[in-house]
Amino acid sequence: MTEPAVTAEKAYAYVTRDCARTELLVFEHADREAGVQVPKGGIEDGEAPREAVVREVKEESGLTEFESIRRLTTDVWHHHEKPKAYRRHFFHIEAGESRDEWRHTVTGDGDDRGVVYKYFWVHPEAVSLARDMDDYVERVL
Repeated sequence: MTEPAVTAEKAYAYVTRDCARTELLVFEHADREAGVQVPKGGIEDGEAPREAVVREVKEESGLTEFESIRRLTTDVWHHHEKPKAYRRHFFHIEAGESRDEWRHTVTGDGDDRGVVYKYFWVHPEAVSLARDMDDYVERVL
């Protein structure tokens, strides 16, 4: 069996804040079966991964102020149930957000436009993210 070709480029954001210790921003998708996730999304034609991750965080969470943005790694992830593969670009974004939780209606042109996500902060080592999104979370501790 051959490996699937990369079908999409995606940008993933580990958004953190420092309180007593580092906390990671996550959300619950309106579809509970989608699990707990981090802001992420597709990279548009002509868009650099760094530009895409900033756009996705703004569209999906409403956050617009960032203290720093740092590239972590890039990999290829093979979907567990479909013959798809994604090139995933992971970034660490530090934010000074004071809200502990909030709801945000997704903007932009993607499939999730208009969907409401519930955001909250967790300790990175205490969360299991959907679809292997936590593969590199130890790098932000």
